[in-house]
Amino acid sequence: MKINMWKLLLAGLFASAALAGCEDNRNNFMVDDTISFVNEEQYAGVSVYNGKYELAILKNGKGQQSAKALLSVSETALAEYNTANGTNYAVLPANCYKLSSSTVGFSDGDTRKFVEVTWDDAAIFALGEDTEYAIPLELTVADDALVVDENRNVKIINPKRASIGMEKELATPFYPTATHEVITFDGNIVLDNAIATMDLTVDYKIDNSLVDAYNQAKGTNYLAAPEGFATLDATSSQIAAGETTAKFSGKINSDKLFTGNNLDIVGDLLVPVRITSTSLDGITVTTEVMYVPFTMNKELKGPWTLLEGENNCYARDPLAPGWASGYTADKLFDGETTAGHEWISYFATQIEFPMTFVVDMGQRQVFTNFLISDYTTHQGNYREYEIYTAEEYDGANTQWNLVASGKRGYSWAAVPPPYDYPVQKYMAGRYLKFVILKAEFNMASGDFQFGRGKLADVQGQGF
Repeated sequence: MKINMWKLLLAGLFASAALAGCEDNRNNFMVDDTISFVNEEQYAGVSVYNGKYELAILKNGKGQQSAKALLSVSETALAEYNTANGTNYAVLPANCYKLSSSTVGFSDGDTRKFVEVTWDDAAIFALGEDTEYAIPLELTVADDALVVDENRNVKIINPKRASIGMEKELATPFYPTATHEVITFDGNIVLDNAIATMDLTVDYKIDNSLVDAYNQAKGTNYLAAPEGFATLDATSSQIAAGETTAKFSGKINSDKLFTGNNLDIVGDLLVPVRITSTSLDGITVTTEVMYVPFTMNKELKGPWTLLEGENNCYARDPLAPGWASGYTADKLFDGETTAGHEWISYFATQIEFPMTFVVDMGQRQVFTNFLISDYTTHQGNYREYEIYTAEEYDGANTQWNLVASGKRGYSWAAVPPPYDYPVQKYMAGRYLKFVILKAEFNMASGDFQFGRGKLADVQGQGF
């Protein structure tokens, strides 16, 4: 085949012209290269125990320029940061830290380089705790070869001393128990600044010697718990590397408050759990102690099961109208003081005193105070009582212990409050006997004739 050389030459000329007309526009929408730290946040806090901080420097843009990035300590930058943020950092002395390099070279294609800042934690601890230190690094470029982003040209590196403490100084109050069961309590130890490189062991103990000082400082009247009342499950806990909390726990043996059924110590108790040491030097202890309070004012009230005295009520009065059927003896121990829950005695016939009621409270309890409520009518007619408790119930053969007796106070009120009725003997028991000794007013005439009366409820405080 014969090739037409003139045609080939013409085609080549057209191709050359076409190529000459094509421009490379790929960089038209790219900005010129700039250099900066990776993010705008100036502050970088890191645990002093981590021993290092990796600083990232970023080159953005077309990627057509090389440059030499320079790192320097800037007291001016730190002063400006302190003013803007209300801090008071001082420049960390040069003998306490070092940079892997203060000069970082970027070729035209490089986008990211790293500098490692390391420090000597022992040297930092030797400076004391009165001043907090930082390393203020400012980023520049040699010969102004590239623009430095002024929003990302300073990094304040703070090798933070870690501090630990109890999560709270005063724990939520607990109640002891009269039921022989062992109860548990717990709390958290909190590290403010995670240590990435190692576990932290925290030692602690119960220190009853702190109770008096706490009372003096807070104006309280807590008692130290008796030996064996509170014990810790362990004497140390570990905060794992990278974590910030660890739990501690303990057990309460409330039987240590009793000799048999007798409560030997009456009042609010305080169990101080104190941090004693840590496995790392330089840890600052903030809240050194968590105080665990135990109170004896738990609300003790029904509904309790009535065992004796069911006939001592208006509902069983032979002359009572039909609407009186709701005024039964169990209303005296149902835990309610609202309308419809009051107990009314016999009303139309002569009442015999003393009136006696026995209830099963469902579990062993100890009272530190009784609360007995009148109702809005017939107030003050029943004010003189005896109250007993027993560990076991055996009808007429029950061995009752007298825990409270006497006449309670009284003053008229349209909505009567529950009246305090102090305990004279603190004894645990499951069964309660409540005795009304007599009526207060004239039994022969008036609204209280025959010794009639009302009460809203019998309840109390304790545990």
